Amino acid sequence: MFDEVMGRRQGRIFDDPGTMRGCELWLERVLAYYGEAGGVDVQIIDGQLGLCAKTARYLYSEFTPLTIKYVRGSRPLLEEAVAEAVKPGMGDREKALAIMRRCRDNRDRGLARADLFCGGTEEELLKRGAIMCNEISRVFICLCQIAGLPARVFSSHISGHMMAEVYAGGEWGWVDPMKGMVAVLDDGRPASAWELLQDPRLFERQPKSFWDDVRIVGSPYGDGERGARNLASQMARNRDCYFHPREAAAIGNYFVWEHHRYAYPWRIESAEPEREREARRLEMLNRKALGWPDYYFNPQLFDEPLKMR
Repeated sequence: MFDEVMGRRQGRIFDDPGTMRGCELWLERVLAYYGEAGGVDVQIIDGQLGLCAKTARYLYSEFTPLTIKYVRGSRPLLEEAVAEAVKPGMGDREKALAIMRRCRDNRDRGLARADLFCGGTEEELLKRGAIMCNEISRVFICLCQIAGLPARVFSSHISGHMMAEVYAGGEWGWVDPMKGMVAVLDDGRPASAWELLQDPRLFERQPKSFWDDVRIVGSPYGDGERGARNLASQMARNRDCYFHPREAAAIGNYFVWEHHRYAYPWRIESAEPEREREARRLEMLNRKALGWPDYYFNPQLFDEPLKMR
């Protein structure tokens, strides 16, 4: 189902020409940076499907198998990370939160500066202290699956951010393991990415416990600060960008037991720098045309209080 609009053709599922164009420009930038072969970061794309009204029912039913096929002992370092985070007696949601926090704080555990290079297996990402969104989302997904929780990739292509969803307590819930976020609905149940796309103002109604977990990377107001302006900026970015009504959102599968299918190259610089620069320029112009807020382009223009439940 939807084979003709999967992977590198996923932009075709969107009816909005601007959204379709945004998806195409994102793919152009990614391929320019990682190369057309690209390894795992490109291979994951080949299994993605755009999330919209036409695909939501399928993506939240048949698309991701809920059976965990991981064989104990096959990736011992990842098992150690799970054992460190997940304690006996935890429920599924508690496990997901514990793994999210382990991933959020991975930057504190690395042996090298995470911004020097990118790439590697999930084991290598743990050792490096990797925190880049696509890399730490892979780690989160693998750790969840080892812990018995189905998990998968969620991406906001136009805004340029990869996140995840985890299946806990019989429901899919959105997670941003890079920044430490697990959103809930007004009744306290996990909020899926689709539900957040339907009502992005849910980010204005998150409980204090949600914001207590947030640790922002690369904020203009300081890395890791928890000041009100920092958190308010992140609230607005989720609401106005990652879940923008014209965003090209997508879901993809990635399984910890299928690592033999992927290549995990290391990269220090862009495969095609000029191509990447041009794609980034066109992406910015397209975001402006689609109505991304001014503060997305210049954070100093942001001036809004933090809202919470």
